[in-house]
Amino acid sequence: MRAAAAAVLLTAATMGRTHPTGGTLLATLPPGTIVDLTEHAAEVLRFLPPDGDLVVVVHPSALRATWSAHTQVAQLGEDGLAWLGALGEEMLVSLDAPPDPGARAACASCFLRGARLWEIVRPGALLAEGAAREVSTVYAGSDRRPWIVIGEADTGDLLAAPLNDATNPKWWTPVVPRAALSFSGNVKDSQVELAHAWSLPASVVSVGVVAPAGRGAVERAVRTYASG
Repeated sequence: MRAAAAAVLLTAATMGRTHPTGGTLLATLPPGTIVDLTEHAAEVLRFLPPDGDLVVVVHPSALRATWSAHTQVAQLGEDGLAWLGALGEEMLVSLDAPPDPGARAACASCFLRGARLWEIVRPGALLAEGAAREVSTVYAGSDRRPWIVIGEADTGDLLAAPLNDATNPKWWTPVVPRAALSFSGNVKDSQVELAHAWSLPASVVSVGVVAPAGRGAVERAVRTYASG
């Protein structure tokens, strides 16, 4: 990763804007922007990218969100997608480099593929133990939170999205009925949080699977989300 001295730090003036009532900064970096993690992010994230620049691959509609600085970033190397993460822009620094307009398309080709597609895994928390979450949109969760595998990075790592209570479904949070979620302890329908997709080590153990009856809505949402 480049030294912070070579980066343009994202501040309240350059990273986002304050809500008129004085709320959260909003995401402003368009897809293709070249970025790096802040030193703080590199210290608190459990699943770090390999050394090298990152690129913003957020869905364009996220830039119209009214209360969130949430974004998605990837690392694309010579061999393709190496890492995918979802966090707040305050955990990034913007680099003085030409944008990569093809980054989202490169990531899109990695979804809905792989031998472990539709497996359910429990990777544990995304932040190191004791890390503060006040300035981050990194997804919260204990070691028990289930994730659905929705693709495979070119490195062989898993692309997965966390499950949440099906209380606020949107087109990018498709719902999987309880009967289609085969894992120990499941007692409810769940929605898949596509905006929080991460790459996870291939060593993460499977704890269940999404039955064919529950895959259609997720597949349609992933295709729409990745191609938008």
